[in-house]
Amino acid sequence: VDNSDNLEGFILSHSIAGGTGSGMGSYLLELLNDNYSKKMIQTFSVFPLLTNESSDVVVQPYNSILTLKRLILSTDSVVVIDNTSLNRIFVDRLKLNNPTFQQTNNIISNVMSASTTTLRYPGSMNNDMISLISSLIINPKCHFLVTSYTPITIDKHVSNVQKTTVLDVMKRLLHTKNIMVSVPVRRGMYISILNI
Repeated sequence: VDNSDNLEGFILSHSIAGGTGSGMGSYLLELLNDNYSKKMIQTFSVFPLLTNESSDVVVQPYNSILTLKRLILSTDSVVVIDNTSLNRIFVDRLKLNNPTFQQTNNIISNVMSASTTTLRYPGSMNNDMISLISSLIINPKCHFLVTSYTPITIDKHVSNVQKTTVLDVMKRLLHTKNIMVSVPVRRGMYISILNI
């Protein structure tokens, strides 16, 4: 960090259900917020399954609640991805009933890579973390972001190329089958949308 010419902020990827992702992740968020309070902090946070089945982590609800407090207080932006939606995408879209951790992480890493493209390949807009995040978050209290991704593929050898328009892409991104969070989007409204 000290050798950086222009440190914009930090991006943290973690799960909020398990001990390392929730406990160590919360600790790192607090440290970063305390030591670099003027820098942006964004997380890609994976939320647990929303089913009645028991989890292999007994304290998962406690980990999740305690981590949410840190996400509210110590971050500028939280990109929410939940395992329930990921499982739905695997079953409905990719026809895969038992995805591996590698396949799940591959989709998450594709979302992370796509959402930070403008930081790595600057264009005319959203060249830095501040402009990228401020275009999505108009109120600091509303900093939990819903993510969507299309086209979704897990086979690296298959390229999914379609001739399309911006309107078609936006329609697909707003379709519930591509949204990676289990929220009732039909009843809600969008405050802001960013298509990268």
